[in-house]
Amino acid sequence: MLTTFRSLSVPLLLCVIVLGSFFGQHRYTQRANIEDGIKFLEQKGVLATSSLRGTIFSLLRDPSLSANSEERRRYEAARERLLRLISTEEETHSDVVPSGLHLWNETEFPGYKKEDVFFLKHPAALSQRYQLSGLCYMHGPAMVQHYALAHNNHSVPMIDLLKFIKEHFTAKQLEKHIFDNEGGDSSTFLKSILQPNTTLISTGDPILNFRDFGPALVAKFEVHKDFMKASVHHHYGKPKGEFVGHHAMAMVGHRFDNDTSYFLLQNWWEKKQFVEVDADYLEASGAYFTFIKTPQTSIPDKFSYTYGKYHELEAVDKPEGQANEMASE
Repeated sequence: MLTTFRSLSVPLLLCVIVLGSFFGQHRYTQRANIEDGIKFLEQKGVLATSSLRGTIFSLLRDPSLSANSEERRRYEAARERLLRLISTEEETHSDVVPSGLHLWNETEFPGYKKEDVFFLKHPAALSQRYQLSGLCYMHGPAMVQHYALAHNNHSVPMIDLLKFIKEHFTAKQLEKHIFDNEGGDSSTFLKSILQPNTTLISTGDPILNFRDFGPALVAKFEVHKDFMKASVHHHYGKPKGEFVGHHAMAMVGHRFDNDTSYFLLQNWWEKKQFVEVDADYLEASGAYFTFIKTPQTSIPDKFSYTYGKYHELEAVDKPEGQANEMASE
């Protein structure tokens, strides 16, 4: 029986996700085997300096060799993430939004003027993402970049996050993703996918900034238990229930009613794609807005991109089932 010791780090930022059951049309290569995955990790230099590299790769090949059930589950999940990553050519994208996905509608979210909701003002820009693993820190920036291009009247592609992971993640980032389902800081990631020398701002009047620069990244949003209810799309006052983790979304609209400010947030969960919060709830969540001040004319040439009204990061050939997971924002 093999065993390893990897301290389970407690991430400072946790990204809450809800795995759903819809899986759209995917482009697959032939289903890779684990040896292809091990070769990919070796080529990327993952765990290159670790004395446990051979043992860890052996556990990826056969998780049943683990010392206990917890370790076995961990390596089974790591093995599946690795196989998903190398078995898929590109991020799933489609011009058809799948049935069952939560959609924007004026009946559920009344009171918004056309000029105060970005995708009502720019209808061709509306796109939705579906989060299948703990990478909200990437979904938020990808969507905000997409809207920044539309704000400046340019074509509206979406960065291909699957190819980004395969082509641009460092060895350490791949290690965190494969073995721990961890991510990073959403504001830092946003900066990394924009044009060089782009200026981001997180100060000033958010309403004026929204009018000048378009949608904002909502970073370090503290999720409490009440926010986890998929059927509840409006949250006012103070968050309720225990703190669950941090999350990243996009602010895509705003309105006023009786001197109260409300913000429309775009999310990545199957049954909770759009959420309205009031200023009190937003402030209590500890979140902050990050706007792209520098006009964006295109996605940098070194990054691949796709087009469509629907994007899904990790295509798999069978549902993982309904579950809640935690990962780093």
